Amino acid sequence: MGLILDSVEVLASLAVALLAVIIAALAPYTWASLRPRNFPPGPRALPLVGNLHLIPKSKAFVLFHQWTKKYGPIIGLKFGPTNVVILDDWRDVEQLLEKRGHLYSSRPSNYIANQLICPDDTHILFAPYGNTWKAQRKAAQGLLTPRELAGIVPIQQAEAVQTAYDMVRDPGRCYEHIERYTTAVILASVFGQRGESFDSPNIQALYDVQNRFTALLEPGAAPPVDGITFLRHIPEFLAPWKRKAKQIRRDQSALYSRLYNETKARMQRGVRTGCFMEKLIDEQVQNKLDDEHTIYLGGILMEAGSDTTSSTLNSFLLGMLENPGALKSAQDEVDRVCGTERSPTMADLDHLPYIEACMHEVLRWRPVAAGGIPHMLMQTDTYKGYVFPAGTIFFANTWAIHNNESEYDDPACFRPERWLGGNKYGTKADIQLAPGEQRKSSYGWGVGRRICSGQKMAEASIKINIAKIVWGFDLEEVPGHPPDVSIETGYAGGFVIHPKKFPIRMTPRSEQRADVLQREFEALRGFYEGLSA
Repeated sequence: MGLILDSVEVLASLAVALLAVIIAALAPYTWASLRPRNFPPGPRALPLVGNLHLIPKSKAFVLFHQWTKKYGPIIGLKFGPTNVVILDDWRDVEQLLEKRGHLYSSRPSNYIANQLICPDDTHILFAPYGNTWKAQRKAAQGLLTPRELAGIVPIQQAEAVQTAYDMVRDPGRCYEHIERYTTAVILASVFGQRGESFDSPNIQALYDVQNRFTALLEPGAAPPVDGITFLRHIPEFLAPWKRKAKQIRRDQSALYSRLYNETKARMQRGVRTGCFMEKLIDEQVQNKLDDEHTIYLGGILMEAGSDTTSSTLNSFLLGMLENPGALKSAQDEVDRVCGTERSPTMADLDHLPYIEACMHEVLRWRPVAAGGIPHMLMQTDTYKGYVFPAGTIFFANTWAIHNNESEYDDPACFRPERWLGGNKYGTKADIQLAPGEQRKSSYGWGVGRRICSGQKMAEASIKINIAKIVWGFDLEEVPGHPPDVSIETGYAGGFVIHPKKFPIRMTPRSEQRADVLQREFEALRGFYEGLSA
């Protein structure tokens, strides 16, 4: 009996000790999950998890927009021990992320992205603010000056010609034709290689690794390892997300390194295409970037330019189905400027204000980075009576900004006309900027020192494709299959949102126009062959 009692006492002591260890391990997270003093209002936080139990796995920006009605345009949240602030008004975004950019330009640590997939700050999007990021940013901006962008206009033009002709030949794959275009332009611009079809190995490899990368970063795809850091130490055989991350790392590095090495080998043979990677290699020492950072800068330019532009163009097609009157207005404009004997060119874009309005409207209506990309505060700051501790993460909620009913008439509707008549922001006629105020037409490109360097390049690609599509084609719903334009059910939510594949009837407006598109494609065969050499 004494032995049994001794055993029970030992087990009880072990249980108490284990409980004490668990409490000691969780205590810092429980304490840190409490809201700081003078933090913005928000829903009540629970011990340990904060507000994580309230956050949906997809499209949290929709919920944050709804919370604005209850908590106001500055919402304070707790993601476990992490302080998070959601900015739902562009004025606060401009005041903090733009005007105080020296404080708000870092990125929060992302264990999966920064350490497992892209270690050593190789991914400019996720890299913290510092010398490495500054060197990458400077090199990227040097590639995207007006002079450099003028040099890739022939590529954008030629690939848009093929895209329009591909839609004549196989209209059922218009979704893939658009994805081919956006990747082909970047592939040729950055690496001097051709992506002649959606099934090309390089295009398939890029979309494969990129889709897996963004899927793994989506909330719920992995445990909250950034907020509850001890989860990082789960053994790999119990953590499939670790195995996925390491495979993405291998595949991503192999693709980007191969494209880099092929460019370098071509240069050593004395063959140059004028692509961006050639300039990066020539200026590598000047840029203070080693091989790995140069390789990844080229790869990231390619991944950033492909997914975002294709999502926007496919959203444009949805907008045309949603508002057939807008399609008619766009067709009337390109017909007046271009006639029926040729399709629009890049030189026509300055004379097509309705096409420009269509671009601005689709960027407002369905912003690609709808939830914003996180900015991290580098030192404690105060604003409007609130105190933001160092390390607080800020999101500019683009979805909320672009759907503000007090500023936009019927914001849920696709209406290009709102941008006409000199209205640079598409807002209600009585909305005026206060003295000293500055705002952007779209917040989907980011803000402050982290704003997208490739915005002008992407906008040119969007406009030329919109112009060619409306010149060449009628767009109609497939009978019995209305498109789902809802952001909540018709879009896939991830780091970048994009419309789910949808049925669309795309037919040439006439046989003559189809012949024009074929003739223009045939006339550029020499150009395409030059890119493929």
